[in-house]
This record gives sequence, C-alpha cells and structure tokens, in this order.
Amino acid sequence: MTGRFIFRKGVNTLIGENASGKTNTLFALRLLLDDTLSRNATHLRDTDFCRALANWHGHWIVISLDFEEVDPSEGCQLLKHETGHMNDSNTGTYTLYFRPKLEQRNRLYEMTNDGIEHRAIQEHLDGLTIDDYEPVFTGRARADLLGDGIYSQLVGDFENYSFPNPNDDDQELLGVRMGAIHPEITCTFAQALRDVIADLRGYRSNPLIALLRGTDATIKIDDAARITNAVTLLNKDISALPEIRAIATGVQDTLHSTVGQTYSPSVSIESALPDQLEKLLQRLSVTVGDDIGSDYRGDLAEQSLGGANLIYLALKLLEYELNLSGDKVAHFLLVEEPEAHIHTHIQKTLFERQSANRTQVIVSTHSTHISSAAKIGSVNVLAKRMDHAEVYQPAAGLGELAAGRVERYLDASRSTLLFAKGVILVEGEAELVMIPGMIRATLGLSPDEMGISVIAMNSAFFEHVAIMFHNDRIRRRCAIVTDLDMAAIDLPENLEDDDIVQRHARESQKTGERRHDSLQRFTENNSWVSGFFAQHTFEVDFLLAGNARPVEEAIDKIYTRRQDKERVREALNSEDLSVSGPQILKLANKVGKGWFALLLSESLHVNILVPKYILRAVAFAADSVTASTLKHMGLFRLGNEFFDNGLRSEFPPVTELREMDPQAFIKLYSETAPDDDLSDFIGYLNDYAQE
Repeated sequence: MTGRFIFRKGVNTLIGENASGKTNTLFALRLLLDDTLSRNATHLRDTDFCRALANWHGHWIVISLDFEEVDPSEGCQLLKHETGHMNDSNTGTYTLYFRPKLEQRNRLYEMTNDGIEHRAIQEHLDGLTIDDYEPVFTGRARADLLGDGIYSQLVGDFENYSFPNPNDDDQELLGVRMGAIHPEITCTFAQALRDVIADLRGYRSNPLIALLRGTDATIKIDDAARITNAVTLLNKDISALPEIRAIATGVQDTLHSTVGQTYSPSVSIESALPDQLEKLLQRLSVTVGDDIGSDYRGDLAEQSLGGANLIYLALKLLEYELNLSGDKVAHFLLVEEPEAHIHTHIQKTLFERQSANRTQVIVSTHSTHISSAAKIGSVNVLAKRMDHAEVYQPAAGLGELAAGRVERYLDASRSTLLFAKGVILVEGEAELVMIPGMIRATLGLSPDEMGISVIAMNSAFFEHVAIMFHNDRIRRRCAIVTDLDMAAIDLPENLEDDDIVQRHARESQKTGERRHDSLQRFTENNSWVSGFFAQHTFEVDFLLAGNARPVEEAIDKIYTRRQDKERVREALNSEDLSVSGPQILKLANKVGKGWFALLLSESLHVNILVPKYILRAVAFAADSVTASTLKHMGLFRLGNEFFDNGLRSEFPPVTELREMDPQAFIKLYSETAPDDDLSDFIGYLNDYAQE
C-alpha cells in the first residue's frame, strides 16, 4: 500500500472494503506512536512490503507522520527539537525507515560504481533477507518518497541498477536520527472487537491491568504488602490441610511401589495462588447484569458478545481518559472497527460522542452508520486494486459549502458508495429496484456482486454527491442515470397551441434538456463521472427496448376487469409511441412508480432486454469486472432454461464451454451472439477500458 493520509483535528475515519489496508494503517501509526508494542515490532517482515513490487529485495518501507502546531510554548519541547522543521511553520516530521543495513547499501553502491553487470547486482539483491534490514527513526525529513523520482534518488533506481552512496545521505531530505517520541505523547489502541473475553482474561491484553498500572512501569498499591503476605499464609494453610497431605502421600507411595525409591521423583501438593500483586490482579473479573436496573451480576461470559464488546471498549476509553489527565502534549486514540457486534444505534452514538473529545481520534470502519455520521473532510477512503491499495480524500479541494452538501446527502444507505468499486446514481425508486433486478436476471450477478452501489438520490441533484468522484478525490467511476424526458406524444410547432397534457410534456422535455446540458458541463473534464440518459423516462424506454411481456404480466396485478386489461394491453402493444408511451406512464402513476417497479421486477427473466443506456451505465461503473466474471455471466445465460433455444444451439455444449479459457470464451460468445445483451456489455466494457 502506498498513499498519503490526511488526518484532521478531532475524529477521523478510515473507510474501506475488507483487505483494503485499514488494519495495516492503524498498525503503521502504532509503530510510530504506541509504546505498548513489543520492541521488535519495528523489525518488519518480507510480507509487509507492497505486493505491487515485482521483487521486494532492496526496497524500503517508509512510514512518516507530519505534525502541525508543534509549539514549544505548549510543552512540545522534544517534538519541536527532534522533529520540528527549521522554519517558522511549527510543523514537524517523524519517520520510520525499514531499509537494508549500511553494509548492504554500501555494497550496492560499490557494485554500481564498479560497473558490475546488472545480472550480478540482481543476484545480490535476491540474496538479501529480512535479517539484512534495520529500522531507523529520523526527525525533520523533507523528502516525499511517494514520488518516483525522489524514491529513485534516495533508495535506488531498480530498473537501471543504480544505487546511491549511503555515506552521502542527504539528512535534510531523509532527516536526522532520533529516538522514540513516546515521552511526550500517548497512544491508546482499541483493537477490533471479536473475542474480548479472552483479552480480559489475558495479561498483556487486559485493559484492567493497564488501568491499574496507570503510567507507572509497575503497579503500586498501598496495601500490596499486606495482601501478598495474606496470600502467602493462605497458601500455607491450604497446603497443610490433612486431605491435601493425604493425597500427596498417596501419590508418593504409588510412585515408590511402581518404580522404586531409587528412580521415584519427590512429590508434594501445594497451593499455588500467586503471591505477586500483578499476577493476583490478573484474576480480577468483571461481573455484569442484563441492564442498569438488574440486581443480578454474573460472569462476563454470560453476556452477549455485543455486551462484552461494549464493556471492553468502555475500559479502553477509560484508559484513554486517564492518559489525558497526564502531562503528555499529544494524545491519540485508535479504534479498530468499533461496529463489530455492536447495535447500529450504539455505533452512531459512540462515534458522535467521541467527536466531542479534545484529542485526535482515528477510527477504522466499514459501518455505513459510522461513515454516515462522519465529517466528509475527515474521511480517508482505502480502495483495493489488483495488488495494492490507494488512499482517497473525498473532500479534497472542496469548499465548506460543497462538503456540507455531501454530508447532508450521505445517510446510512447512500454512504455505501464510499465502500464501492463503482457507483450508479439514479433519480428514484423505479431505477433503484429495476436496475439491480434486470442485471441479476440477464447477467446472473447483481451490481452488488460486481462491487457496484446503486444509490437513489430521490431528486436530480446528482452533482452534490458525484462531485466526490474526481482525480483529486475518489478515483472510482460514477455513472449518473437519469431521463431526457423527451415527449412521447406529438407537440404542436407553436407552443401556444398546446393543451394541458402537451404543455406538461413540453415543460418536462425542456427540464430534461437543461438537466442534460448541466450534467454534460459537470462531467466534461472528469473521466470518473459520466451521464447516461433515457430518451423519454425509464418506464417508456424499458417498454421500447422490447419488454412488453413483463409489463403485460403486471397488468393482471393492477386491474380486475377483463375489458380494462384488454384495453391496456392493446395500447401497450401499439406501434404508435404516442399511444404506448402515455399508457405505461398511466400504469406507473396509477399505483406509484416504486410499486410499479416492484410489480415489474417479479416478471424479470433472462430474456428481458436491458435498455442500452442502462447497460452502458453498468459497464462504465464496472471497471473491476474480470474475464472470469464475464465467463460466469455467459455460462449463466447459456445454462438458463429460459434462454433463447435457437441461440443456444449455435454454441458448443456447456460442459465444453466450462473448460475454455475466459478470454477465448468471451471472444467466442461475442462472435456467436453479437446482438446479445452480454455481447453489448462486453463491447461497452472494452470501450471504456480504452478511454
């Protein structure tokens, strides 16, 4: 993973799909900030290198923190002295380099300087192991190693096998060696809430021990000596019980009779209650009741997993509050996935209350409830690519007004777009119901299964959300699906001759034209957002695509009288758009567009025809679809009992097709069924891949 995170004052969120790097990000922060990690934690492993590297040998891992407001008048003497830049900016940088040791870097430079063949240098690189690496901390570094040019200059050019002299390291760029900054900061880490009962019974992981220990290296309790003396006496009393001594004697006699006295070990049975206070405190147990009014208190294991998680998190937050009371100048609270097993209402309450605290909080999550409560300017989105992850700031470059509009629109359902590989924004309920239904019926996979979120805006103000998808912000594709609202009836040349119906149709058409022009301007220089338009409205275009049959099936669920059903069917099958178009809109308005879409969705099948503008929109948003996925779609269509039998007969048997290479299958399918929806979809994907 390579990327730049921006954390602001207060609460920050790390949002991303599974395996996108949220846990790694928190661990990277802890390597620099958390003194509870073991000393060898900074000795990283070969698996910690970015998988996008063809070969990790010789490369560096660099983790760098930039601080603001490093003001010595506020008590930041160490931070200012060790990390502060030599200017008036009150900023500082603290960096961890995990890099080859000096002797290895010297050897690479010598091989470069001596003109050694590239093959020999590569062999030397391949021989490097993690034992040849070391962690180094520096302050005041100014180098931005995310740039290829500066990375090649300071680390090495791996394409041309040219490596710099480590004795000439530019300290202004790499920084000056320094020690840990823990004396001036505190870092509290609450790990993902999965099995907290085990953690509460452990020693290192038990937050109760941390609370008792406070900021001292050992626990100091006034009555410690009296308690440990009492435990020692108790051990003696238990060990001296006649029943215990009788068991010990019996065991010893059995050994003597079995192996003889010469080879028999000496055995005794003694009470082993720990007489060291820290070990005694490990036996502390939290007892809980079902609710605040309950008199019953039972073992923590009797609680639900969610209840146990809440108690664990409360202990960690108390630990953090105690840290705040110290004399440290910087405080960090890192919380990993607080939503695990916690009720959705509690998730949002927890997040909003932490927002009021006076320290820097960083929360990783894939909860839409937490993400919907987040300030969009304090969100970092992690997006997983093939072999690496990218970091996006969805509010980068946006003004306060634009960011505020985004936040107002991102409720718990719409905030799923922050986690998606692609997004389709639609106007209302009809498209929200029908687009996933049509794609699932025809291609065998829903948009969700392709990583696409279909989001209903319940308005045409798409720009308020689509503005996040940009080269400077979220680099994911966002398709906007809306209507041109072209009139389905004939309009007089002179608008003064319009009747009421015609006037309404003309006004809708003008609104559609303005919407089209506005979206074209909005997306003009942005390759991540594109508009897709129904010529008329969704319902009319669905009918015109050749889908009269599912619409007719919905008629029986709307009308009861036979003459009404026949009249409507006749109108729907009319070749005159001015007859069929208004008729389907009357059906939708009669029961409501959302309910009408639900009725239509009940009649979807593999042979329905997806309107081309919708198929294009899905292809635009689905840039992560693989050849294997397309093959799955083709096999779904060919294997479906309702698929066009005439077309299926032109293909080899499905058993043979399953063994084909995905690319060969795609080529065969597109050539054999060029007019099929899947062939169109494949063609659209190829078009967008070349843009």
